[in-house]
Amino acid sequence: MSVKIHHIVTGELQNALGVDLLNEAVHPDISDEQRMPYGYRYDIERTDADGRIEEGVMVPVPVWLLEGTEKTIIVDTGLGDPEEVATMQKKYGVDVMTTKSEDQDLVAGLARYGVKPEDVDVVLLTHLHFDHIGNNELFTNATFYVHKDELPQGESPPDFRMYYYPEYSAKIEAVRDRLVVWEGDELEIEPTVRLVKIGGHTPGCTVVMVKTDIGKVCLASDVMYCYRNLELNWPTGSFWHLQELMDGYDRLNREADIVVPEHDWQFLKEFPSGTIG
Repeated sequence: MSVKIHHIVTGELQNALGVDLLNEAVHPDISDEQRMPYGYRYDIERTDADGRIEEGVMVPVPVWLLEGTEKTIIVDTGLGDPEEVATMQKKYGVDVMTTKSEDQDLVAGLARYGVKPEDVDVVLLTHLHFDHIGNNELFTNATFYVHKDELPQGESPPDFRMYYYPEYSAKIEAVRDRLVVWEGDELEIEPTVRLVKIGGHTPGCTVVMVKTDIGKVCLASDVMYCYRNLELNWPTGSFWHLQELMDGYDRLNREADIVVPEHDWQFLKEFPSGTIG
């Protein structure tokens, strides 16, 4: 059976342009049309802030389900309770809208492909930001993988680090007895699935390389937020080490046939069925 990759959305986050693109991709040779991410709007009505109108883009927070692999594998666990997330972020000075519709429930999303949380054997955590570990506790039978360089940030976040929150260290503790902490440059999970440490976005950020019938697919995680990062070779505005990030862009373009940015509804223009392969 060939490997397929399913895009399961667990909620949406409001992103400012400067988060998607460093310095908002302002350059004399880049038009506004070229730099604006898919779905960018000037009329986002805040449902949680007295109807305030703001600009930005509402981005999907996906979990990726791999079908046709030897074990049942997912990549990240997505967004947790949106109200809990919004309250937590405001505590640390981050005021963005967080939403989840009825059809963006992770359990229901997995069920569409005949999978229950207890069926999942392997969870690949690309990094430990809040929107990638929000449903860890659902996967009671899974072995979790995270890179060694990522763990200190998630377990004990320094005060200056955005998107790591002390409250969410409990999400890691919940699976600590089933957590494989790997190190080095690459790790083969099985013949069709490989983890590659890129860093850049976070100290231990990894991408997932998947062999499919249509080529080698790179699930780029937050190394690339949106397709504009890919098209312009322009970094995200959220990074730990800029040179690592740009070296990672070069590597992804060399080694993958298809690169899939993490937080972009343009994915459904490229793959209307929501499935790769």
